[in-house]
Amino acid sequence: MKKLLLLFSIGVWGFTMYAQGDDIQVLLITGGHDFERNPFFDMLEGMEGLVFTEVKHPQANDYFKGDKAKPYDVILFYDMVQDINPEQKEGFKKLVESGIGLVFLHHALVSYQDWDYFQEIVGGRYHEGGEKASNYTHDVHFNAEVVDGSHPVLNGITDFELFDEIYGNVEISNKVSPLLKTDHPESMPYISWAQEPTPTTRSIYIQPGHGPQVYSLDPFQRLLKQALTWAAFK
Repeated sequence: MKKLLLLFSIGVWGFTMYAQGDDIQVLLITGGHDFERNPFFDMLEGMEGLVFTEVKHPQANDYFKGDKAKPYDVILFYDMVQDINPEQKEGFKKLVESGIGLVFLHHALVSYQDWDYFQEIVGGRYHEGGEKASNYTHDVHFNAEVVDGSHPVLNGITDFELFDEIYGNVEISNKVSPLLKTDHPESMPYISWAQEPTPTTRSIYIQPGHGPQVYSLDPFQRLLKQALTWAAFK
């Protein structure tokens, strides 16, 4: 098992695994939504070949500016926030244009509700309120069915069952390539998708990911690891 090095500094809490050679560097963004940290980080620790560094809000958005994100191959969003200033927005846009891997997990879909560009890059929008209001339900048994088994993110993954939170009435872009779907009547039809917003940027969204019941699933762990790897162009 890899050893963990805790990082403690103003506004930055996280861990990094001792890097080896060609390890993929992952910037993990958290904040704005609670989660069970110990089982989540236990899951990440088991992903050989990936090195994670966590940054938390409100400081996390500053990593979009300048060269702060330069050391990283991919950003894993596991946050849920709304506040972002124009300079940080411009920095994010430049990251996308210059090339970066982006993986959005579970509640990250709910971030930046009023920022159309972000929703475009995620490939979907969770509406909080209004006529198109989305919804969620905790502790649901549902199935995940493979849509495109030829996609590298789904290598070795077959249909599997989950017990997790679901989202309903979510707006999904017609530009994405669906990866996983479900037939649960209260869920949005696609629960994972991929897209390439630019030739040098890849984006993945994964809807499951609320808690330990999912963190411990082998298919979910494989899905997340392969999403990070594909988004990083590795």
